[in-house]
Amino acid sequence: MTDAIFAALEDAVALGNTLVVVRSGAATAEVAGGPLRRGQEWLTLGDEGAGASHVHVKLSEIDALRFRQAEGRNAALDVLKANGEVIFSLSFRKTNSARAETFDADRLATVTARFGHLAEMPA
Repeated sequence: MTDAIFAALEDAVALGNTLVVVRSGAATAEVAGGPLRRGQEWLTLGDEGAGASHVHVKLSEIDALRFRQAEGRNAALDVLKANGEVIFSLSFRKTNSARAETFDADRLATVTARFGHLAEMPA
């Protein structure tokens, strides 16, 4: 993982109200996107305190970022492996215009202005 990718993820988490979304064939985990820490081998997203939830991701697997904003979904940064497979997504809550009761147009504009240029960021 490059310093540029780490900086973009730090910037994204700093906006607050994010979710780390990890999907497998039969399950989806959503963890509040708290602090971000870069160790020797692992990236940790979320709180590590007692009873808190967090996600560990192997740094060597992180190759690129992709910003996406699909209709009917929150805007997100996908963290990708070298083969293009999504490791996890960092979802920006309140950016789904289809959910009028929670949609925040200013937040979506901020997220798009900050990350919309990241169609893909290579390692």
